[in-house]
Amino acid sequence: MTSLWRHLTWPAWRDQPGRVTLAIVAVMLGVALAYGVHLLNGAALTEFARAARGINGQPDLVLHGSAGPLTDADLAELLNRTEVVAANPVIDAQVLWPAQPGAAARGTYLRLIGLDPFALLAAANAGKPLAPELTPQIDGDASHLPKAGTVHLNAAARAGLPPGATTLRLRVQRPGHAAPDDIDLTVGGRVTAGSGPLGVLDIADAQALLGRVGTLDRIDVQLAPGTDAAAWIKTLPPRWRAAPPADDGERLSAMTRAYRVNLGLLALMALFTGAFLVYAVLSLATAQRLPQWALVGVLGVSARMRWRLILTEGLAIGAAGTLLGLALGLGLAAGALKLMGSDLGLHGASGASTDLLLNQPLLVPTLVYAALGLAAALAAAAAPALTVRRIAPALVLKGLGLPTGRALPAWVGCGLLGLGAALAALPPVLADTPVGAYLAMLSLLAGGLALVPALVRALTALLGRLPGRWRHSALAMLARERSRDQATEAQRSLAGVLVALALAVAMTVMIGSFRDSLERWLDHALPADLYLRSALRGSDGQPAPLPPALIERLPRLPGIARAAPQRTARLRLTAGTDAVALTARELDHDTLPVMARWTGAVDAQATAVWVNEAARDRDGLQPGRVLTAHLVDRERPVTLQVMGILRDYSRQATALWMALPDYRRISGDTTTTELALWLAPGAAIDPAREAVRAAAGTDIEIAAAGELRALSLQIFDRSFAITVWLQAVALAVGLFGVVAGQSAQALARRREFGLLRHLGLSRRDLMRLLLLEASLTGGAGALAGLALGLGLSLVLVYVVNPQSFHWSMELSLPVARLGALLALAFAAAVGASLLAGRRALGADAVRAVREDA
Repeated sequence: MTSLWRHLTWPAWRDQPGRVTLAIVAVMLGVALAYGVHLLNGAALTEFARAARGINGQPDLVLHGSAGPLTDADLAELLNRTEVVAANPVIDAQVLWPAQPGAAARGTYLRLIGLDPFALLAAANAGKPLAPELTPQIDGDASHLPKAGTVHLNAAARAGLPPGATTLRLRVQRPGHAAPDDIDLTVGGRVTAGSGPLGVLDIADAQALLGRVGTLDRIDVQLAPGTDAAAWIKTLPPRWRAAPPADDGERLSAMTRAYRVNLGLLALMALFTGAFLVYAVLSLATAQRLPQWALVGVLGVSARMRWRLILTEGLAIGAAGTLLGLALGLGLAAGALKLMGSDLGLHGASGASTDLLLNQPLLVPTLVYAALGLAAALAAAAAPALTVRRIAPALVLKGLGLPTGRALPAWVGCGLLGLGAALAALPPVLADTPVGAYLAMLSLLAGGLALVPALVRALTALLGRLPGRWRHSALAMLARERSRDQATEAQRSLAGVLVALALAVAMTVMIGSFRDSLERWLDHALPADLYLRSALRGSDGQPAPLPPALIERLPRLPGIARAAPQRTARLRLTAGTDAVALTARELDHDTLPVMARWTGAVDAQATAVWVNEAARDRDGLQPGRVLTAHLVDRERPVTLQVMGILRDYSRQATALWMALPDYRRISGDTTTTELALWLAPGAAIDPAREAVRAAAGTDIEIAAAGELRALSLQIFDRSFAITVWLQAVALAVGLFGVVAGQSAQALARRREFGLLRHLGLSRRDLMRLLLLEASLTGGAGALAGLALGLGLSLVLVYVVNPQSFHWSMELSLPVARLGALLALAFAAAVGASLLAGRRALGADAVRAVREDA
């Protein structure tokens, strides 16, 4: 076998290095994109989990209040329990870090963690730290623990300090205070955790700073060795709820799973289309070496050995492409981390940490993507290998060419399309992962590929209906017979571009539909001209209430027509669960982005609320449902009735809306956290903004609706930028595939062209014949790609996005872009065929006939 490889394969590779290189590059790009995306996702999750562990310490359990914050009395009661070895009370809040005087920026937010130094010392002596890692480390004495009036900062926070600064000024809004207060703290040691700006200080300072003396956010608990945590939790009073510490890495993984799965599958599509390019290259090599394969067959080389040699070629291409792809994928991921930082751009202060790529599990993913690369190359080599195995060597030596391909019956393709439609109707599994939808897309692609021969024959039949002399011309007859007999070969040569075109059409329609739906939603979500909120944060981390005097003064400013207050709050759907977002504002039922509305009986005792799709899908809040919920920091329950589903592209988590008067009635809270302002007719927005800023002061955030709209669309475009890039790579690989496939077919037909030349057809006639044939096959591929792409887009728009992200949208067809994609695919198919035919119609085509003599 080694000798045969040296005499048959190596000369072909040496004489045609470009095609072999193209096949290797196809595998390399597919593996690199898929592997790089996986490494990048893993690095982000690793960094987040590492930062979270550094901030939160390593408690056995985390204790929260069921209906509100914990108190110092809860801590004392907890410490009296014999099973508790150590308990660390924690205050966790956000405060405003004002910009330096004269700076253009408005400042930033600093996360503050308040800790008890003595609890930290006790936990450290017990061998299980319950605090962020400090430098110098806690080593059994209190010399480096948080001290009164001192804040320890991490690297992101220190990056914002002026050179040589020893104090840090923070601005907070204490409960019950009309104006914010500025607090100066001494800068202490370093915190070696957290990717965003973080400060650690004594819990007494934190309580005083935030106006929360006597209250706690949580208590990190360390139990005595041998204590059963689950059994101990059952002994707690109802006002407490305890659970193992949340794995923030797992939580982020769950939140981003849908995006990462979609991105990973799209990256794998480049490998999928690359496999078709490898197939086209090996088919071309097979066509060029068909006489040699026939000759060695006559000389005694078995069909099985010929089959193994072609598979070995595919394996060699796959091995080279896979190795290069793994290296390139690592480089791409490292470059992305270097460019965006270890948190992938979430915080500007984080540095690049390419070591994160090596700190995640690598062996299994590397082996998986290596196996995928090799499997794609072997699958691509299977068809040419079977072709060489099936040839009759004596007939091939007489110039009868390749055997006719076998096409699947049309009913198989129709059955696969029907199976795809059935799979798309399956519910999601594995935490919002639409496995059925992905299988449906694969089934639709397979069904479309199976129907290509039937489509080619259908288009060929149209040639028989051409008017006048064209119907009975020799070229039309040859084109009809050739297209009818070689429909299966057209399927193989167009497979790569068909898959790539279908995916490009599907992603183009999905992204266009999503963007158009987002623009329409923004029109509903941003009806006012200006939006205002406090830059300060309350004790719960939510925007601090605006001063009542400011709310009364702003509508009287020149250029302001009216103002609409809004209150952002939190709600627990059931006691002891995590809080969800609640927005109380004006509800104009004529302009709300309503998806479903309750038309049945209304509960007179319930308060009307509207929910988003995530609340409907995850929490079962269907229209008409009546439930009892709990406002955060309010002891009494409230009865709510779901009046409808609103479209909400601002979040993937559960959210509710209610009318502001209803909220104030059931809560007794009359504060306002945001304000929407409408300008008077003819008023300019910039002067009005400056007037609002002058009246409100510096501790506000103000933005125009146009700015918020532009920012939202910019975030959308940035989120899908990598998707568009991956789509372009897959399409380019598919176009290369059709070029190589058409070249293979043209070279295999050299003797046919020579015979037609001897029979009297001119070179120009043969080029017209090729143009006619290429138009048929290219048209079939473009139409099939368009139809498949539209079918896949329906799955993406109506199944994948609602199941993965809980975002529904209307289908929108970007006709101009779809036309450009179709024209590109058709031109590639026709142009490749004409270029390959021009080469095959040279003098070699005439001499090829003499080889039969």
